[in-house]
Amino acid sequence: TAGKPNKATREVTELLAELGCNPIAGMAAIAMNDSHAPELRGKMFSDLARYVYPQRKAVELSSADEGPLEVRVSWRDSRPPPQ
Repeated sequence: TAGKPNKATREVTELLAELGCNPIAGMAAIAMNDSHAPELRGKMFSDLARYVYPQRKAVELSSADEGPLEVRVSWRDSRPPPQ
């Protein structure tokens, strides 16, 4: 059924609960600990961000006739556009 964890996911979730292990809390602890290498901390922050912010997908642009593509960007904010 869509949205329902499969058997393997349920088993892992149950085992982690039995062990008192919260992987998200563990990743957050590593990310916020200055004694860890910056590369490891960055990876933890990056991995955690996926749970909070949507991942952006690449967009491929092409013209109908395979000729040059003209892209126009308009800025709708009252602030000046970034440089």
